[in-house]
Amino acid sequence: MTAMTRTIPLDQALPGMVLGEAVTREGLMLLPCGTVIGVGHLDSLRRHEVSEIVVQAPSELSAAEIQEQREVMRERVAHLFRQAGSDTTMQALFRAVLEFRLEKLE
Repeated sequence: MTAMTRTIPLDQALPGMVLGEAVTREGLMLLPCGTVIGVGHLDSLRRHEVSEIVVQAPSELSAAEIQEQREVMRERVAHLFRQAGSDTTMQALFRAVLEFRLEKLE
């Protein structure tokens, strides 16, 4: 099962959830990505006035459905860059955007 992430309000966070991104506040890392949240973590985040966090959520899509979404995403990004031609800067940007979008589906 592939782990995806979702942003939730802090008041919906429950002990046992796993952070999908590091929690930072004013340039200070409060909790690293992958932390299993405990009651103490939630209290600390409230004290630091954190309003939302990113948590890992299991994907309920089959491998075939994920592959189908990846193909759709490739087509969408290719459509956005359809007039890029052979410009090397635009091609590099195309690859970066495609990689970023596909990573979100994993």
